[in-house]
Amino acid sequence: MVRKVLLLLAISLLALVLMAAAYVYKESKSEAVAFMNEPRYELGEHQGAEVCGTCHEELYAEWRTYSRHAVSTSAESVLDVMEELEEHTILNFILGGRNMCYACHGPEAPNEGVNCETCHGVAPSDVPIMETHETKYKPGRERMQGAEFCAECHEIPGFVTPYGDWLQSEAAVQGLTCQACHMGATDSGHAYHGFDSFVMNESLYEGDLSVDDIRFDFPTLDLTIENHISGHSVPAGGPTRILALELSYRDVEGNEVHRDMETFAKYHSLVPVLGFWPAKIIADTQLKSGEQRQLSFSLPPELEGKIAKIQLVLRFYEVADEHEGNLENAYHVSRPILEEEVHVPDRTLAASHLISERAAVPQTLR
Repeated sequence: MVRKVLLLLAISLLALVLMAAAYVYKESKSEAVAFMNEPRYELGEHQGAEVCGTCHEELYAEWRTYSRHAVSTSAESVLDVMEELEEHTILNFILGGRNMCYACHGPEAPNEGVNCETCHGVAPSDVPIMETHETKYKPGRERMQGAEFCAECHEIPGFVTPYGDWLQSEAAVQGLTCQACHMGATDSGHAYHGFDSFVMNESLYEGDLSVDDIRFDFPTLDLTIENHISGHSVPAGGPTRILALELSYRDVEGNEVHRDMETFAKYHSLVPVLGFWPAKIIADTQLKSGEQRQLSFSLPPELEGKIAKIQLVLRFYEVADEHEGNLENAYHVSRPILEEEVHVPDRTLAASHLISERAAVPQTLR
């Protein structure tokens, strides 16, 4: 009985110590925590994207069809991360719950993610919409032209860094902003509003990635993979996006006898030591803008003379932060954006059958 009482007292004391430590930590990081919970958009009741779409039909269709913004508060991967954070009481206490997520992903209501009013501002229901256009939306467009506007959400140091990538890129040197590529003029003349992601538009990266200089001299396969985008790394954004190069080695009958994979991503541990901070970088293997990376794979000696051809596939996976890059837990697997078949008798090959045609969306920087 005494032991049980002592055990309960010890557990209670430990809980108090942890909560006290969390409180002290929260206070020491109060400015950073406040920043993470501060909405990057104007607060207020939204009329909703569909209302805007009554006039801006094409823009609304692009946003709804192609933009990950449209589901940034409702995607399964996002909701799972929110639930994961809430399971960690101390972390949830420090960070203020789901507010940290909604601060960038868009307001919880109307649950439309980053909709028109998230970027352009709330359209007051008691003000004629054309008046709001003239007095609020048109004057506000200038502020939305710079890369810094996108960085308000798309830059969290050590976590989500596409703006930081851009600052160090050739695109920044040339003065080409995020909007210059991702919101280029469409055939109709308006700025594209799809803000594509590979989940919503699987053809997004076709022609922007290549595999060349393929050499197979048993037991070694050498190749070079290149990111032709001059504005940011691939994958861009946070740890949910993973690019995978899949290699299937096959015998003369077409049977797979070996498999290799190389992944490119920024991997995080969602809740590191004691759960006192939301993420810690485990590894960064992203392909930087303009990077050519040489890769080498070594086969087991028992496969000598058995390899007739090698199939190469490049595709994207969406994996929630909590799974730390485990592809078995992927929410979405894209179709191949690049496929190549290497016949072993041809020891040195050029990747001549790469998919190079892009979808009918604005061109990405080369």
